[in-house]
Amino acid sequence: MSNLSPFEIRLQLLQMSKDMLEQDYFAQREKGSNEYSAKCEVAKIHGQPIPEHPGFTAFPSETEIIRKATELNSFVSQIPQDTTKTSKKST
Repeated sequence: MSNLSPFEIRLQLLQMSKDMLEQDYFAQREKGSNEYSAKCEVAKIHGQPIPEHPGFTAFPSETEIIRKATELNSFVSQIPQDTTKTSKKST
């Protein structure tokens, strides 16, 4: 186990937050594109006009990344209520 400085831990939390938000963004973008493509195909088949593209959500901002990192930090910083140690061995 490595001993990370508080700065390195915060950097890792920021990187993890950025990755999580980007993955969510691209998944939502893909889902929206697939739904729009399906609607376009249905419109073509029925001779209807092509629907207007709904657009995409905004790419994660620095503020959102920091907010997510803060959430993750508060989760990992929680001190467990029950501090008794349990063992797999029965005595």
